[in-house]
Amino acid sequence: MKKELSLVFLISLILLSSISIYTQWIELNTGVTSRLNSISSIKQITTWACGINGIVIKSFNSGNTWQNGNLNGIPPNVDLNHIYCISADTILSSGNVQSNTFLFKTIDGGSSWETVLQQLNGKFNSLHFIDQNTGILVGDPVGGRWSIWKTINGGNNWDSTGLVLAQSNNEIGFANSLWATGNKIWFGTDNYRIYRTGNLAGNWLSFSTGNEKKSASLWFDFDYNIGFSGYENMIKTINSGNTWFIEIIPGTGNINGVTGSAHSRLNWAVRNDKIYVNPHNENIWLYDYTAPAGNYTFISIERNGYFSGAVFAARDNGGISRTYFLTIGINTISTSIPNEYKLEQNYPNPFNPKTIIKFQIPNLSDLKLIIFDILGKEVAALVNEQLKPGTYEVDFDARSLPSGVYFYKLIAGVYSETRKMILVK
Repeated sequence: MKKELSLVFLISLILLSSISIYTQWIELNTGVTSRLNSISSIKQITTWACGINGIVIKSFNSGNTWQNGNLNGIPPNVDLNHIYCISADTILSSGNVQSNTFLFKTIDGGSSWETVLQQLNGKFNSLHFIDQNTGILVGDPVGGRWSIWKTINGGNNWDSTGLVLAQSNNEIGFANSLWATGNKIWFGTDNYRIYRTGNLAGNWLSFSTGNEKKSASLWFDFDYNIGFSGYENMIKTINSGNTWFIEIIPGTGNINGVTGSAHSRLNWAVRNDKIYVNPHNENIWLYDYTAPAGNYTFISIERNGYFSGAVFAARDNGGISRTYFLTIGINTISTSIPNEYKLEQNYPNPFNPKTIIKFQIPNLSDLKLIIFDILGKEVAALVNEQLKPGTYEVDFDARSLPSGVYFYKLIAGVYSETRKMILVK
């Protein structure tokens, strides 16, 4: 029996050494084959996606199964480009029929939709709500002025009074190129600039994106300092968008979306048929996944899931890829310098679904703490950064993983140690 376990463990370690991807992506069966353009998800509550030909689909189990979300009200000739779910039943989606743009709303989970706003010669790009009632809609300029609207009754009525932002050099925006938290909003353009407001669209400032003309994708970290944008090139900011510089990302084609987890532990970008990952803001992007068919149009993290949850990436053939990332928290227990490296047994063990892993390091170390399953497949990278000498604890939340035996490995220079833990649900 001991021989068999040792053999399995050895095979696991060999398999682990050959794995280069950071997160495990799976394909979801959406039931549609037309282009999807946008996804909106609230953690453990609801997930919605929209696309061309009036397509709206919904899921109540993080994308495992999907249903038709447009039973009545959105015509099939509308190409939908953005969707935003306020709750499981209240959702808004914007789209165009040629040069006319429409905003639709449902309050019964997609059984019926009504038009709540329309505009000639425009395009509604993105929505943001700070609560159930107060929201902002941003669209391409019409008549020399950006189309910015506000609602205070959950999207039933919209008003643009006082929300004035002049168009510059025939600039336009992009669907989904908006990132917001509370009263702070950023949105991208095709004019070497990103606009920002700190008072819910009361007034706007513009910030140069340097040599990158189009900011078709946009994401900021939890503390608002680090952000990514771009289209032909990836650009990055480390000062809340005041200045931007080009960051190298592999692959070719346009960057159609970027998203990430809290404190840049993992960031993702989509480019053609591939997903790339930026582990813990390391200033390097690595290959993560290739779609089985089609090209990616958008990638998004679910709301209320900033520290753990699901990431969805939509494609132009109706496909959606999904990965989970796990809650990660590094706590400094002691700054006293230990005599040796040491990885302790996790506690509790067995666990469901959370456990704590404690370790100590005697030197300044480029440290990795990874989790892998019995087959050697990496399921989480808990730590991948430089740490000072001391004793640390790391929280591990395995709610998205099945019951079973897992291993965790600490790597620091030539030192490495592996221990086993058991997840029981």
